Amino acid sequence: MTEETTSVRSIFFDSPADAATALTEAVRSGDAADAVRGQLGRMPAGAKDAVLAEVGQVAAGVLEMDVTDIFRSAWEKHTKLCEEALASLSDRAGAERVVPLAAHTITFEQQPGVEIHLADLPVTTVTLLVRLDLDVRGLLAVIEQGRLIAVRAGSADVTGALEIGGQPLLKRQRTIELTQAVRLGEGIYLARR
Repeated sequence: MTEETTSVRSIFFDSPADAATALTEAVRSGDAADAVRGQLGRMPAGAKDAVLAEVGQVAAGVLEMDVTDIFRSAWEKHTKLCEEALASLSDRAGAERVVPLAAHTITFEQQPGVEIHLADLPVTTVTLLVRLDLDVRGLLAVIEQGRLIAVRAGSADVTGALEIGGQPLLKRQRTIELTQAVRLGEGIYLARR
């Protein structure tokens, strides 16, 4: 993965266009489409297709989230990282603490919905589910002055699942190298003075 940020989409698809096409196709056919079409009742077929296309676009947008945000959220609560960050506040400026972490698991789940209206009346809400299970191993985190500033080593086996309207769309597995996928910029504050 060489793109500047690693998106959730890149776990499932090679490009944004691939994601939009595949998701739109997935929500227009199969069990997921049947479930959504049933929720839309007697709406004309063309309108149902337009609704399903919009759901596919919304799903593709959700997938553009940067995986760094997922790791950030988990690591801000990680006990060992926070303890080391707090201790690093008393270190001399520029001193780094390299913190090896045992294998750990991060679970991410988003369930946005697309609310469908007909003549200003709500008809139904179509829910999307994005779930990632990340098994992190071999992580070497670098802490300086209360901030996580770098990841020197580590990888994550990612299992991702997408559902629409309670119906499975696809499931993918991928391994990502954290040194390439996680962008920390100025760092993540885990402790402050």
